[in-house]
Amino acid sequence: MIALLLFGSKEIPKLARTFGKGMREFRKATDDIKREFESSTPEVMDDFKEIKKNLTKDVNDIKDNLTKEASEIGKNLTKDAKEINKNLTKEADKVAKDVKKNLDIG
Repeated sequence: MIALLLFGSKEIPKLARTFGKGMREFRKATDDIKREFESSTPEVMDDFKEIKKNLTKDVNDIKDNLTKEASEIGKNLTKDAKEINKNLTKEADKVAKDVKKNLDIG
C-alpha cells in the first residue's frame, strides 16, 4: 500500500521487475561463489594432506634419529660404566693385596 502511494500504480511493475532482476543477479553471484568454493575445496584438502604427510615424515625421522642417538648414548654409558667398574675392581684388588701384605709383615 505504501509502495502504491509512493511510486504510483504505473511504477510498481517496473520496481518489481528491477527487484526481481536484482534478486536473480544476487542468487547467481552466490551460486558462483558456492561453485568456486566447492571446486577449490579438493585442491585445498590435497594441499593439507600433503602438508600432513610431510610433517608426519619429518616427525618420524626426528623420532628415529633421537631413538638412534639415545641408543648410542646408552651403549656408550654402559661401556664406560663397565670400564670404570673394571678399573675400580682392579684398584680394589691392589689395595686388598697391599693391606694383606702389610698385615702379614706386621
